[in-house]
Amino acid sequence: MTDIPKTLFLGLGTSVVSYYRCFLPAMALGAEYATWGTLADETTLVLTGGLGNPPPSVEDLPNYEVVVVQYANGRAWLKKIRELQDRGVKVLYEIDDYVQAARKAKMHELAHKFGQDRVRDLEMGMRAVDGMICSTNFIARRYRAFNDHTWECRNGIDLNRYDYKKPARKDDVVTLGFAGGVGHKASLARWEPAIRSVLRQRENVRFVSVGHAAAAAYVEEFGRERAVSYPSSGIEIYPASMTLFDIAFAPSAENNQFRGKSDLRWLEASALGIPLVAHPDVYPDIEDGVTGVHARELEEVEVALLRLIDNPEERQRIGRTAHEYVRDHRRIEVAAESWGEVLREVVAGDRQHV
Repeated sequence: MTDIPKTLFLGLGTSVVSYYRCFLPAMALGAEYATWGTLADETTLVLTGGLGNPPPSVEDLPNYEVVVVQYANGRAWLKKIRELQDRGVKVLYEIDDYVQAARKAKMHELAHKFGQDRVRDLEMGMRAVDGMICSTNFIARRYRAFNDHTWECRNGIDLNRYDYKKPARKDDVVTLGFAGGVGHKASLARWEPAIRSVLRQRENVRFVSVGHAAAAAYVEEFGRERAVSYPSSGIEIYPASMTLFDIAFAPSAENNQFRGKSDLRWLEASALGIPLVAHPDVYPDIEDGVTGVHARELEEVEVALLRLIDNPEERQRIGRTAHEYVRDHRRIEVAAESWGEVLREVVAGDRQHV
């Protein structure tokens, strides 16, 4: 895609969030990408890496038509945002979390980084920019309290990175899998009774977690062979670990933090052809029984998991259909089109919002 304004995406460090929300759209659009940080004083901006040779520097920022900054805070960015705007550069804010809710959720993996002062600092950046790019419609609407111009640009996925074959299974073992950070701890606790019930009813089933050590809590009852935790890994390795899953699940804590979450768990599972049992509030794009399975109450979770455990043909059908849907509608090359529309719109000044 070459008809976009000259754009630089600045991800906050080299995190998975930076990869999905800045690196991938930049690559798909033909834009430039770098990561940003600050020196020890937390006010001096530095660009810490990038795709160019050499990568862009802070001094190069005025040379772009649009600069997209992930989690731009006021302390480090306010002066620079004003300088860029004075020179005709449009500055957009990229965010994929409802930080106000994360601050209140004590079990969120980044709750300690979202104290009141930190959130106010982020809100200062939100108010200063020309608009905000958000991962979901929910947070796009919420952030209009800080900026009149918000857009929803949903996550896309690089299918090539998920092009793995599943390893051979032993006997009739079926693996339930969860992949995600400790920020999902509260939601996992809600579904834990159903997961334990399923493991008790089907001795051929094991639980494998990747990232947050969710399966560790099951070792005492079910043993180490049926409850296995793998640590977080780089995006280069992470998809391979998910090939151990036969069925994935994605619960919700049913609060605003989770209402603001994207459907990335579904995209990742679908990229590997794995059926996902998921909460409908967070995963409304799933067509129940076709591209995944919706479950809200514990009884629904248990029934859905048992049905998929006992029916390998249904697992394969749903996994295959989900993969086809994501391939056609949510691969990054398709998803990036919405980002391109925003970039063109903000430069043209023709603002039409979600």
